[in-house]
Amino acid sequence: MPHIATTAELRESGISPREILRHCTPAGSWQQLLPGVVLTKPSPPTRLDRLRAVLSFAGPSSVITGADALVRQGAALPLPRHIHVLAGMNARRAHPWILLERTSRPPDVVERHGLRLAGPARAALDMARRELNPRAVMEILDAVVGARLCSPADLAEELRVSSRRGTALVRQALCHLYPT
Repeated sequence: MPHIATTAELRESGISPREILRHCTPAGSWQQLLPGVVLTKPSPPTRLDRLRAVLSFAGPSSVITGADALVRQGAALPLPRHIHVLAGMNARRAHPWILLERTSRPPDVVERHGLRLAGPARAALDMARRELNPRAVMEILDAVVGARLCSPADLAEELRVSSRRGTALVRQALCHLYPT
């Protein structure tokens, strides 16, 4: 049995709703991480467990983006408290440690550790456009290019096709770091 399972998957495998609840009590060996998503091991959840739980919670078309996507692909960046996830325009689920962003333009997906991750250029821009500090924006772009996850041209192309919302600092940083 996988460590992360939805209650629907547990019921399909023959576990009754009552038994699921019993396992998720303080005396039980499981934990409910998110509504309808259970960690089926007694140890505290890892970041990887949380990422898998978020994808189960947000739905089959959801994709991890931002810092978690970049770190899983090899960039050296600090991880925030929240997990940034892209989902379809009809997604309505929310939780305090999930930053759910609805999008009509699904990203290219990179598979790592059984996770669906946004490609590096998209993940970097999703992360950078939420920053208010110009230095932090430059550090994000530098980390991605420095790790050879994408090129400045890839970032510029992603910027060209993406929404302009929140991209002023990103555009400035890209021009400053990689003048053409």
